[in-house]
Amino acid sequence: MKVILIKDLKGKGKAGDVIDVNPSYASNVLIKQGIAKEATKSNLNDHKGQMDAKVFHHGEMVKEYQAIANKMKGKKYDFTLSVGANGKAFGSVTKQDVLNALVADGFKVEKNMIKDFPPVKGVGQYKVVIQLIKEVSTEVVINVMVK
Repeated sequence: MKVILIKDLKGKGKAGDVIDVNPSYASNVLIKQGIAKEATKSNLNDHKGQMDAKVFHHGEMVKEYQAIANKMKGKKYDFTLSVGANGKAFGSVTKQDVLNALVADGFKVEKNMIKDFPPVKGVGQYKVVIQLIKEVSTEVVINVMVK
């Protein structure tokens, strides 16, 4: 019996998948618990429409994030660190500092979008990867100077 999964089912598939299962398992477990619905022509047609809409909206979201990434690409942000007499820096530039600079510049980003960025404790220029969504990422440059 074919069913459309409403929720993820470990070992069988993810929500939205059409799978073939034993009829008694489908009616007694999956449909009864709201995990799946029967794959009738009507339900399959509705499902196809929902999946097409989901793909369309995801494509639109990717376009929006790509536009934001294009605006963000190549931006430079300056930070200063205090340096002692021996040349050792006091403090560091952290993800939160970079996030605050991006937000102050008008970008709506979250801390988890900044990838592979350990705290910077030295003077120089560093590239920072910002991954807005899985398909869209960009780089900004931070310039760390002596105070």
